[in-house]
Amino acid sequence: MVADKPVEEKGVDDKLKTRLALLLLTSLAACDGRKAESKPPPSAPPSVGPVNPDAGVTAYRCQDGQSIVAGYPDPKTAVVTYKDHAYTLKLAGPDGGARYTGYGLQWTVRGRRAALAALKPGEERASDPGLVCVAGDADPAKPSSTDASFAPGRR
Repeated sequence: MVADKPVEEKGVDDKLKTRLALLLLTSLAACDGRKAESKPPPSAPPSVGPVNPDAGVTAYRCQDGQSIVAGYPDPKTAVVTYKDHAYTLKLAGPDGGARYTGYGLQWTVRGRRAALAALKPGEERASDPGLVCVAGDADPAKPSSTDASFAPGRR
């Protein structure tokens, strides 16, 4: 027997309709003028500051021709490099102003002028004026307007 109508497999037509519907929905979504929501790009880690912040490093020329480099990593510390050795000195007392001591040394700073003096046994303030220096290219041997008030080791 020959059948007049072709035999349809049940479910094939349904699968084709489902695929076409999905294809149509996907195409419509792609043609939609709205932008798809996306996650914002990952933000950079919070900034914690520079690894080596500027420590306020200053080079000083001294009267005897030597040079001293001083850095100030925080308000209470001076790192003074003299004759290829670094000395970490601490602010000397609440009335110390810009006077730092340690390792038997006293570093006094007033404006562009500075002095490095040795502390004698038992001294809290150096009695000797020490080695007078000036920041930058100025001549340490020439007096300046700040020299009148600059007396290393004196209040």
